[in-house]
Amino acid sequence: MTYFGTNIKKIRQIKGLSQQAFAELLDLNRGVISSYEEGRAEPKIDSLLRIAKILNLTTDDLLTKPLTINKITNFSEIEHLIPNSEKKPEQVYELDDLKGHVEIDLQKILANVDFVYKVSENLSQHFYPAGTYLFLTKKIQNKNENNALYLVFDKNSLEITDSYKGEKEAYKIIGSVQGDNEVLIFQSIVKRIEKLESELEEIKKGTK
Repeated sequence: MTYFGTNIKKIRQIKGLSQQAFAELLDLNRGVISSYEEGRAEPKIDSLLRIAKILNLTTDDLLTKPLTINKITNFSEIEHLIPNSEKKPEQVYELDDLKGHVEIDLQKILANVDFVYKVSENLSQHFYPAGTYLFLTKKIQNKNENNALYLVFDKNSLEITDSYKGEKEAYKIIGSVQGDNEVLIFQSIVKRIEKLESELEEIKKGTK
């Protein structure tokens, strides 16, 4: 038993990719990705070497230990290979991609944000590093949505999980920003959007 399936799933979820998009990126089919993630299959040597090269990781990283967020540092460099049609509003987005590789529908994401939560050291071992800002929504259409991550509250504790059964208070993570610089970028964009919306309202009222 290896950590390959767990690591593949974590990479895919953190980057907000469907199994189909991830499969195309790795030159595989969706069924193979599903088998890996569910532990029903392990990669052949040639597939393992190719996947490790694409993800800029070692085979040892993929097989022998759970990946941390810091290990998944160069994956964004190949995100431009992913068709924009595969990046859907209901998936998990990295808002720091505003600086480059992947176009996202920011306004749709902002419209669904109910809360912003800053990840603490206690949560940093789960998917996102400490200091990451998470954008949360109360809207959870289906439990255990494909690609979804949740911030789940349980009395005085909380956790980030990809498995939500509905018995606890939870919020769906629909975006994330890492670091203060990215937050400033985000705030700047929000201000520009608010200004545009204000100008549109004035135009509608005939005041401009």
